[in-house]
Amino acid sequence: MAQNTSLTTAKLPTQLRHNFVLNPITALAFYHSLDSRVFLLAAEDTWLKIYDVATCRLVSQLKVFDSQPIHGLYVSPSTTRARTTEDEKSEDEPRVLIWGANSVAVIAQGIVDKLVGGDSSSVDVQVKEEKTADWIYDGILFPPRMKRGGKMQGALVTAHNEAVPLSFIGGKDCQVTFGPFTSPSRPILYSANLCLLDDETVLVAGGTVFGEIVVWKYHLLDDGSSGEGHGGKRFEVLYVFTGHEGSIFGVSISPEIYLSSGEKIRLLASCSDDRTVRIWDITDSPTKELTGTPTNGSGENNHSRRTLAEARETGFGGTNNSEVKVENQNDKARCLAVAMGHVSRIWQVRFTGRTQHGDGSPIEIHSFGEDATRQRWNLTLDQAKWREALERGYSGEQDTAGSFGTLKNCGIVSCHNGKNMWSTAVSGGDGLPTLIATGGADGKITMAGDQAVVKGAETYGDIDVTLTVEDVMRVAEGVEEDSTAPVEGQKKNTTKNGFQRYAFLSENTLLATTSSGRLLHGTVGEGLRWMNVHLSETVLADLKSYYVVKSPVQGTAILGSSSGKVYLFLEDEHEIKELHTFPGKISDILLIEGAQETLHQDQPGAWTVIITVLGLDHALLMTFDPSTSSITIDPRKIYLSSDDVSPFIATAAAFCGSKLILGSRVGAVAVYKSTPDAYTLDYSRKDARTKDAVTCIVPLPSSSTSFLTGCRDGRYRIYTLTSTTDSTTLHLQHEISPPLGMIEGARFTPSSSGLDLIIHGFRGKNFVVWSESTRQELTTVECGGGHRAFDVVFPSSSSGSPGPLRFVFTKASALRFYSQSSPPLRTLKEGGHGRELRAVAASVSPEDGEVGRYIATAAEDTTIRLWQYRDSPPAPAGKETERGFKPLAILEKHSAGIQAMKWFGESHLLSSAGNEEFFVWRITRLESDYEALAVVCESKYPDRSADGDLRIVDFDVRPYEPGQEAGEGEKMLISLALSNSTLKSYLYSTETQQWKLLAEGQYTGACLTQTRHLRVADAGEDIQVLTASTDGHVAVWSTAAVPSNENETEKAEYKMGTLAKVHQSSIKGLDLSSPRCSSSGQSWLVISGGDDNAVHFTNLQYSSADNAYKVLSRSRVKDAHAAGVTGICIVREDGEAVEVASVSNDQRVKLWRAAWQEGSEEPVKVTLLDNQYSSVADAGDVEVIKEGRVMVGGVGMEVWDFGV
Repeated sequence: MAQNTSLTTAKLPTQLRHNFVLNPITALAFYHSLDSRVFLLAAEDTWLKIYDVATCRLVSQLKVFDSQPIHGLYVSPSTTRARTTEDEKSEDEPRVLIWGANSVAVIAQGIVDKLVGGDSSSVDVQVKEEKTADWIYDGILFPPRMKRGGKMQGALVTAHNEAVPLSFIGGKDCQVTFGPFTSPSRPILYSANLCLLDDETVLVAGGTVFGEIVVWKYHLLDDGSSGEGHGGKRFEVLYVFTGHEGSIFGVSISPEIYLSSGEKIRLLASCSDDRTVRIWDITDSPTKELTGTPTNGSGENNHSRRTLAEARETGFGGTNNSEVKVENQNDKARCLAVAMGHVSRIWQVRFTGRTQHGDGSPIEIHSFGEDATRQRWNLTLDQAKWREALERGYSGEQDTAGSFGTLKNCGIVSCHNGKNMWSTAVSGGDGLPTLIATGGADGKITMAGDQAVVKGAETYGDIDVTLTVEDVMRVAEGVEEDSTAPVEGQKKNTTKNGFQRYAFLSENTLLATTSSGRLLHGTVGEGLRWMNVHLSETVLADLKSYYVVKSPVQGTAILGSSSGKVYLFLEDEHEIKELHTFPGKISDILLIEGAQETLHQDQPGAWTVIITVLGLDHALLMTFDPSTSSITIDPRKIYLSSDDVSPFIATAAAFCGSKLILGSRVGAVAVYKSTPDAYTLDYSRKDARTKDAVTCIVPLPSSSTSFLTGCRDGRYRIYTLTSTTDSTTLHLQHEISPPLGMIEGARFTPSSSGLDLIIHGFRGKNFVVWSESTRQELTTVECGGGHRAFDVVFPSSSSGSPGPLRFVFTKASALRFYSQSSPPLRTLKEGGHGRELRAVAASVSPEDGEVGRYIATAAEDTTIRLWQYRDSPPAPAGKETERGFKPLAILEKHSAGIQAMKWFGESHLLSSAGNEEFFVWRITRLESDYEALAVVCESKYPDRSADGDLRIVDFDVRPYEPGQEAGEGEKMLISLALSNSTLKSYLYSTETQQWKLLAEGQYTGACLTQTRHLRVADAGEDIQVLTASTDGHVAVWSTAAVPSNENETEKAEYKMGTLAKVHQSSIKGLDLSSPRCSSSGQSWLVISGGDDNAVHFTNLQYSSADNAYKVLSRSRVKDAHAAGVTGICIVREDGEAVEVASVSNDQRVKLWRAAWQEGSEEPVKVTLLDNQYSSVADAGDVEVIKEGRVMVGGVGMEVWDFGV
């Protein structure tokens, strides 16, 4: 049995120092300063972080609670007058109310002023944390005019529908006290909202677990408490709403809204597990007195009856077990409108704050769902029908739920990765910009709404217009009166005249062509202004049947016809002229990326295109010289051929260095070299698995050997050219599928963080612009899908944002023009995984041993993310700068939860998951200004079972051959632990991508959970492996019969040599020290963490004389954590001891020091160096990511520095 070691606590300075956190955003609120600046207050675990909305900069941060995450924020409205030195008391006025679970804190105005000013170093106040008796769902602060007894006030609502008054003494400490709890009933709530009606009344709305909504008034006495003083009661139940078929996850009370009829209405919005949004009328009926106290026909006060109308406390649906009384049966008719939205549960719903709707404009509502989307709804009321129902108290037979208005879905925006959107904030009102913020489980904060507050936002307005040819011809300049009339005696053409092709000549002008052969020149201003381009009858007839139109440079368009003629249109001259005639129909005109740098460095305005002609086996280069207004046809033909595709139909072209690259209609890529006589094929390959066209080829910035291709199979690929004097080879370096169905184009654009890769294409019926660097949709336009005429231009942005665009396309023969000045969504704070992390791994350089140049994280969302951790630059005193992880790549090939992940040097990453998925990823650093890693799945596990339902729960990898260093790209020894208790070791060659099974064994006691290589001896013929299992044992396996010849098919059998019980239940974490060598053999210290809450240290020795392993001592730290230990790793070693970090579901990260001696049977002496609260819940792994730095992954991720 393991000996329980005597634990000592080191009297040393704190060893763990918090460095960085990326956690779910659990609460948001807007703050408007007196100088009209807008800030966003964000809760990230126990920290309150303040961001400048205009600059997206972290201004300051403040730790609020000790170990309780913040769940809610309320900012009291700002006072209109400026504070003066005589008005120092205003500095002590509470401004921000913060709560989390049953913890409450208040921040005074003076502290808020310093925080939004970025002077966090001068904020030396410890926020006072107070506790209530129940979980808090919402809270408000009363305005300064409501001072009672010299104290400020506020109110809270708890998870049991109880209202709690707040009193606090002003000052920077803001001490909080609580009054008596008040409730008409105590159902379990999932949501609640408070609204101050007047100086004596708070309106409370609570959504219950069992699908009902209770709305009631909470009355305050003059001394600020609540009690028997308002009509003899402390509360007044107004309504109990039924209708939802699931738990109520969100309720929101609107301000009083003024309708076009001059009447006022107050609404309640609710959302539920049933995926519906419902709008309820909570306006006081005309039959009520002005005090709001209901009466019956005889004048008797109905207040006592209403207090009995409670929400049900258990059970779903129907009338059985419902607490809804007879007098509440009509309440459900107050549902004005209902609509279903989102693909899963809806978490929250909010009004924008606008009250004036006298112009008849719809009421805007936003819903936020588990599907991580925000949806906008417009509510339109039938005011006459509503007024009649209100007057009769919704008691008529015709008053049915949802019949008084309509909710129209006006847009869906995907805001976050993963599943959940945990926090929302909406700021707006009459005459104010509407801002919408969301925070997700991925740690990301997004902003939407009126972008006028965004620094550097574009000045031109958004446009979305649809026009027919007839619409344009009626307003276009230069159209002859009889241009659309038929010639006398000619039969009238009944064919519908529609738009055919488009080409943007600049960001403000475009050329549109019609099926009748006309050219229309459009200019974007406040709207679209059109001019007809005069064409001769000959040109008009030539362009009527067929043509191709492209814009090679600004202000220029070229057109190719079925007769083989090529025409030039110059915007300045506003006329068209013939350039050349080719021997056949013009199949396509290919614009060449990189041609300006390769062919026209000293010729501004010159351009070259590739002309393909139907029936020819070659294409031709055509060059235009603006100095002479002449063209040149290159005599060197481009012979269209490929080793992979025949015939080769070119669809995209680019110059990469001196090489010409062509993409084909069926997905092949060909490299051409230039000779004095022709362009001849040098190399070709086809990586697309379907026959989809290559739509774009883009050279990587500052690279003459790498380029990107986009394909209609939905993937983009990055290739690298290697050339010798004799041959050229094309290497696939990167292959990724962004969330687009068809890729049509790509570009690199400057941003504040470097270069962003922007991809556009089609997904279903939508045109989508996607930022691969930030993983964000910049534009989504419903257009009917791909396979239609379109063009897009991306105007330059003074703010550096890639959002501005103009998009024109044909739908039902009509032209639709869409202009966007900025993205509908922008990122205020970058995020990470949307689900909990299960593995963290840091690369190790084979050259210098540097740890953590690249960091990989894997999560339950089945994705792997590659990062580069960057420290913040030195900041001025008191100013905040945010550290962070720079995303380098995202890998999305796994289909099941990822179990384990490890690096092999810096060249390969290996990952395992359920469904017997095991992938070997090749990692390449691109030689380009585009800072990203190129990743391609090089190989996968070859021996899947017939069912393929096993999990590869863990694995280990190391160089196989003696003397080989990790990352040399030779051979790997990979040992896998499968969920059926099988242990397998493979030899994998990175050069040939071949696998060979070396050895296999079976553990019969329980499931294997961990595996580590101990030794590979005798030139690789003796493999020794350590495993851990769910029965709490560690075992040593060895085999002495590994096939030495790679061609041999026989496999060795693993035999268990040593078995030791170290935990009472499953082992979740395992690590071992570097071996200590002596004349008698080698020794390791094995550290393990288990479900029994213990950390165990095992002194394991290998005897070279006996060729056997022996456990010298076993030392156990009982109750090392208060929950199962889920991750453990050695962070530092010296000659006498190792230091170990452990994490657990108790949300503590601990640092241990274990002193041991090789060959000694003395127990390991364990010292607890530090014990810190971890903001990461459900921790899944802990790993050293740099010398002196450790990272914890779970629900979020955090980085700790360690050392004295």
